[in-house]
Amino acid sequence: MKRFLPTLVIGAVILLISALHFLTPVDSLILHQIYQRLYYIPVILASLRFGWRGGIGAALAASLTYLPHIALHWQHQNYDYALNQYAEIALFFAIGAVTGWLGDQKRRESRRAERINAELQTAYAELRQTVGQLLQAERLSSLAEIASGVVHEIRNPLGAIKGAVEILEDELAIDSPRREFARIAKTEVERIDKLVQEFFHFARAKEPQKSPVIVNEIIHNVKILIENQADAQNVKIIENLAESLPKVSLDAEQIKQVLLNLAINSLQAMPDGGKLIFRTFQKDDQLHIETEDTGGGVDEAIKAKIFDPFFTTKDKGSGLGLSVAHKIVGQHSGSLTVENIENGAVFTIKIPLAQSREN
Repeated sequence: MKRFLPTLVIGAVILLISALHFLTPVDSLILHQIYQRLYYIPVILASLRFGWRGGIGAALAASLTYLPHIALHWQHQNYDYALNQYAEIALFFAIGAVTGWLGDQKRRESRRAERINAELQTAYAELRQTVGQLLQAERLSSLAEIASGVVHEIRNPLGAIKGAVEILEDELAIDSPRREFARIAKTEVERIDKLVQEFFHFARAKEPQKSPVIVNEIIHNVKILIENQADAQNVKIIENLAESLPKVSLDAEQIKQVLLNLAINSLQAMPDGGKLIFRTFQKDDQLHIETEDTGGGVDEAIKAKIFDPFFTTKDKGSGLGLSVAHKIVGQHSGSLTVENIENGAVFTIKIPLAQSREN
């Protein structure tokens, strides 16, 4: 019964409007003009609910119930007004067809959005499943090989989904409420794409492209990148940098990535304010780069695991930031360690200056 309820309601409305025509005296011309335009309501509703076929069907039903009234009451009394009514009937069909076509387009867009969302959820589920498998890998080399395969298999369908979402969004009107669905889908695609990119950088980290650089300048650039976030969290950034440090042969972009990861982790540990200190100095023919924060330190129970791939204590973290940083430092023949202090933690990067000068 529920299946036919919309059709019955639309039919009842058409019959009610026609009954109003027959029951209203012909000298109440304004009322008749109002009634004949009321037919558009069931025609439009039928078009949106059932598409162009429903619109044409409702227009036909309205015409069949309206024509006897025209023939009996207006054909001979007011011929000009009767012609106007016949033209109105033609508009019933035009409105039904156009609105129905728009309704069909709307349903197609809805089905496309649902299909894209299903594909997105499938890709995300496959990605989560793959992460679970990677967590069981025992050796870093095996882990990197598996991650590389995941990236290859995920990026192609992910690109197709992203393209489909963008096409869908382009076809929607600016004020269409369905653009929100496209925005949500794009956000989820971008989130998965970011995670896939992290997989890629972890699995196929490129060899450092070393050149002589001034480390203090890299730190200053990182400070500029995080200043806005630090100000928003009431975190004070302090640069305690040794002067007269020699130029060091490093991949500046990779080291900046490492320091940015460390700095962001520190900021996340200080949501209510604190201090972030960058420190550089030379000791035992090694360059030391430290990031110190007042974020409460690292739980001793997990400190040994924080550089492991995919280990994270965050709800939305991938667990790759610190492992990538550790891997990059290792590619520079250095080390990355963490120690707790009284009210926070210190991450220390050590890079041999002798090795660096040789490169």
